[in-house]
Amino acid sequence: MALRSRNRVITKTAEEVIDQAIRENRFGELLLYGFAVLFVLTGLALMIFAALKGSPLSAGLGVISSALFLPAVRSTRRTRQESVAIRLLQAPLRQADTSKEAAEAIRIVFVETFGVRNNDGN
Repeated sequence: MALRSRNRVITKTAEEVIDQAIRENRFGELLLYGFAVLFVLTGLALMIFAALKGSPLSAGLGVISSALFLPAVRSTRRTRQESVAIRLLQAPLRQADTSKEAAEAIRIVFVETFGVRNNDGN
């Protein structure tokens, strides 16, 4: 991959591009972990408050807040799986002798990881 920067061409290897994609996913992954922890701690705090004050409404809100960690955990897990799939793509790309072989390796990973298919069903 070649990028232009002030009249000079910068060439990136497949490994550098993959490393950059994984670094970009890392922030989202950490953010989702943070949300999961925040939802659980908030829910627990509300349930403790409800137990001390005898407030069923606060207890219900605490349960709802704690349950919100599930979507955050699922999203984090999916992001992690995508990062691993991208990382595993390095091996077939290194072994590819032609651009056609590299394109086929990328297509297989995208279909298996992201469910992306061509219009003809491939």
